[in-house]
Amino acid sequence: MAVLPDGATFEEFTAYVLKRRGSVPLVELQELYERRIRLKSVIVHNGQGLRSILPADERGLTNKERDAKAFAEAKASGKNIEPLPAKATW
Repeated sequence: MAVLPDGATFEEFTAYVLKRRGSVPLVELQELYERRIRLKSVIVHNGQGLRSILPADERGLTNKERDAKAFAEAKASGKNIEPLPAKATW
């Protein structure tokens, strides 16, 4: 099965759908094309931007591991830190 490129025009999309499904009303084709455009505009952020500004030794750590590291460093420097309860309410 061929897949349409991201920048496919309405005409290319129409030809593809007609080849796969046969006759389809124009209104449905327009709705399908608009839905495709909306779906293609969704961007998934995976945290790469945040990881790039972290120090090198913290880039591979999860948020929980980073918190534990910061807590351990603060305790080692002599600060007395009381962690919040797991379900802290503000």
